[in-house]
Amino acid sequence: MDNTPPRSAQPHGFSTEAADRLRAPSGTRTLITTDRDTIQRWAARHSAVPATGEATASGPATVNVNDGGAGIRFNFPGMSPFRPITWDEWFGNFETHQLAFAIDEETADRAYEIWQAHGGGDGHDREDWLEAQHQLGVPGAGQSARYRLVKR
Repeated sequence: MDNTPPRSAQPHGFSTEAADRLRAPSGTRTLITTDRDTIQRWAARHSAVPATGEATASGPATVNVNDGGAGIRFNFPGMSPFRPITWDEWFGNFETHQLAFAIDEETADRAYEIWQAHGGGDGHDREDWLEAQHQLGVPGAGQSARYRLVKR
């Protein structure tokens, strides 16, 4: 009998299929997606720029990245060791290596979902943030921009 938890697709492009197995003790979930818009929105919220350390058609290698050939990363403000590339090049590599984007859910990500569910707009920032913390079960949880690229 298969004891794998059922796959649950979320309307924002995330899958929580591996969430139970990857759940951190803090109660956060690991969210997995291949949706380009979702990845780009996450990157924009974290001021992350698509990048690589490997040599590609657009430029030379800059950093030795030992990850089995995927080679794509993000540069963040104050930490940019990789060569910036276009989103087209980033997603081309993403597809070629059949990757999925995995992040540990953050208070900011959950609050953004709540804000979207309200239709956006001003006036509910604090309430949305507090509700996100409540849903995650950890006040102040997940202030960092942690991500992983995993094989599909």
